[in-house]
Amino acid sequence: MNDPQRILVIRRKAIGDVLVSMDVLRALREAWPGAHIDLVVDRFAAPVAEGSAWVDRLLIYERRLYSEGSPLRRLRATRDWIRRLRACRPDLVLDLMGTPQTAIWSALTGAPQRVGPRRRWRTWAYTHPVEPESSPRFAGERFLDWIRRLDRDPGPWCPHPVPRDREIDEEVRRQLAAMGARDGREIVVLNPSATWPAKAWPLAHFAALGRALQDRRDALVLVAWGPGEERFRETLVGLGEGRLRAMPRTDLKTLAAWLGAADLLVTTDSGPKHLAVGEGRPTLTLFGSTDPRGWHPPVGPHHWLVNDVPCRPCNLRECSVPGHPCLDELEPMRVLAEVEKILDARGRREDIGRTGSAS
Repeated sequence: MNDPQRILVIRRKAIGDVLVSMDVLRALREAWPGAHIDLVVDRFAAPVAEGSAWVDRLLIYERRLYSEGSPLRRLRATRDWIRRLRACRPDLVLDLMGTPQTAIWSALTGAPQRVGPRRRWRTWAYTHPVEPESSPRFAGERFLDWIRRLDRDPGPWCPHPVPRDREIDEEVRRQLAAMGARDGREIVVLNPSATWPAKAWPLAHFAALGRALQDRRDALVLVAWGPGEERFRETLVGLGEGRLRAMPRTDLKTLAAWLGAADLLVTTDSGPKHLAVGEGRPTLTLFGSTDPRGWHPPVGPHHWLVNDVPCRPCNLRECSVPGHPCLDELEPMRVLAEVEKILDARGRREDIGRTGSAS
C-alpha cells in the first residue's frame, strides 16, 4: 500500500478500551512517522489520550448529541458528524470498534484503505478485513492485528502511562504524605467500581480485605472512586471501620498519578485497572463475567483471581444466576492471601535491588 498521509483511528467508548488501544497509535506513528493521525474518542475517555505524542488531533464524539432530542435534531447532528469525519480526508481508517455504526462511518469517510473486523453485515465497509480469532487473546494484542493486516510488524503490545504534567504527581505525593504515607509503608488501593453489575465484587468483601491489610501489615488502604460513586465510597469507608481512607475527588489524569504511587491495586475488571497497568504498578484483578484471556495484560506484574464456577465467563452485564457465585463467593481471605503473596514478592525484589546497588 502507498504510505498514508492522513490516518483516522476510531476507538470509542470505555476508558479501558481506549487505554489498551493506545499501542496501536504508537505502532502507526512508528510505521508512518510523517502521517497526521486523528483519533475518535468519547468525551469521558478523552483525557487518557490528551497530550499523546502519537495523536495529532482528538475528534471528540459527544454521544448525547446523537441520542437525545427530536429525530430531526439527531439526524442533523449525525449529518454534521459525518461531514466532520470526511473533512479529515483520511487515506487510511482503522476501525477498532467494528460496530454497525462505526462500519458506516468508515465507509463514508471515502478513505481508499479501511481496516476493520470481518463481521456479519459490516465487512463490506472495509478494504482490509481482519479475520476473527480462533481463541480469546488480550484485547491490546488483538488490536495490533489491524497493523499486521497492513503488512507492518508492530512488535509486541506494551502499556503506556497517561500523559500528564509533573505537577499532578507532586501534588499527589503531598496528599499521600498528609494521609500518613512514609518510606516502607505499603500503599494499597481498592477499586470497587464496575461498569457492569456482573463485574462487581461485594463492598463488604472489599472492606474485609482492607481491614485485614491495615491490621496485619499497617498498610495505607485507599478507596478509589469516580463521578456518581459517592454513595459506594461512603458505604465502603464506613464498612472499613476507620481503616480505609477515601481518595479525594480525581479526574482521569490525577487518578493515574494516585495509582502510580501505589504498591498494589486490587480491582474489578474496569478502567482504573488499565490506568495502573500503564503506570507499571502491580495489579490484582477480580474477574467475574469477563474472560481474563481477553482483558488481562500479557506483560508486567499483573495477577488475577476468579471463582471458577461453571457459568463463567458469560460476558453478561448482569448475572443471571442467583447469588452471583463467580464474585460473591470469592472470599476476602482468599484474596488477602494472594495480595500478601504479591506484596511480599515485591518487597523481596526491592530488597534484592537495594543489595545489588550497594555491592
